[in-house]
Amino acid sequence: PGAHRIERLMIMASVATQSTALVQQRVTAKTARSARSARAVAPVRAVASNDVGSTRRQAVLSGIAAAAASLAPAGPALALSGFNVVKDTRKGYQFYYPVGWQEITVDGQDAVYKDIIEPLESVALNIYPTSRESLTEIGNPDEVAKTLVAKALAVPGAQAKVLKTAQRKDKEGHLYYAFEYVTKTNSYERHALTIVTITQGQFYTLTTGSSERRWDKMKSRLQTTIDSFNVYY
Repeated sequence: PGAHRIERLMIMASVATQSTALVQQRVTAKTARSARSARAVAPVRAVASNDVGSTRRQAVLSGIAAAAASLAPAGPALALSGFNVVKDTRKGYQFYYPVGWQEITVDGQDAVYKDIIEPLESVALNIYPTSRESLTEIGNPDEVAKTLVAKALAVPGAQAKVLKTAQRKDKEGHLYYAFEYVTKTNSYERHALTIVTITQGQFYTLTTGSSERRWDKMKSRLQTTIDSFNVYY
């Protein structure tokens, strides 16, 4: 029990540090990664949108999307229209993110994609070693969501509230907990979604969100990102 408690605190501290770094935009220049060759990024045709900002974002980032396509290995996974798909064959995960978001580097995070115009619209993946074999060893969805949101996913000093939780299993039996929550500081209010799972001694945390102001416009796309997340080892 003592070792598990220490491990839990270490995971919480790591998530908290990296969540703060992402929201405060401590972003470094993109550099080549040793795992880059294992990660496929496949852009697909975007659907028509009434979002007046989407055309501008796509125009700004069309060259970036083309560059990402040229770097992707042959035969990447297919994504839904309007989304790119990321598949890392070495670390064993896959998820979608909206067309127009740019990959950036944030110290300590495994993968981050964000909108360069709307600073609170992003998706970030963190992977940590764990001795646990299942999420049930940590708690049920409500317990895990409450702890992570209160002590890790919200930046220090922010007000945070969990709105709902859910769980699912994929066809290979991996258990996932997902939850929706809001965080509020003096400078912004963010509506977010997180999904977590454990497999092969690794604790995966994928978080996406937007400002509360743009939540109604973005929630369907952000939910697709969360629903698309899968591990396969």
